[in-house]
Amino acid sequence: MSARMMRTYSPCRKSLRNKYRKEIEMEIKINKTGERQITLTLIGRIDTSVTTAAEREIRPLFDYFEQEIVIDCTQLEYISSSGLRILMHIAQQGWINHCELFIKGLQPNVYDVFKTTGFVHLFKFKD
Repeated sequence: MSARMMRTYSPCRKSLRNKYRKEIEMEIKINKTGERQITLTLIGRIDTSVTTAAEREIRPLFDYFEQEIVIDCTQLEYISSSGLRILMHIAQQGWINHCELFIKGLQPNVYDVFKTTGFVHLFKFKD
């Protein structure tokens, strides 16, 4: 993986069928941010409607595990149980490959989901 690696992914832009016609958008950015570090930035909402596409985008990352992976959640607004499953899969692959995994920037509502489900004990957190 070169130092200039950058991929952006937007699997889902669709209207909900409700009275608000609110748009859902999720984006994943993967950047090599250091000699042995990759940052995975999650933007928007991770729910059932985007998890299959998100898994497809994240899966190649497992071939290039570096020493440290930072999952940046500063722009993550919502995560469902299927989104947590993706993070669990990343954590499992990281442990298998002896990587350090960090989560940074959890919003209070997303942190509550992590706390309620016990995910706060699975990850290290960075400021």
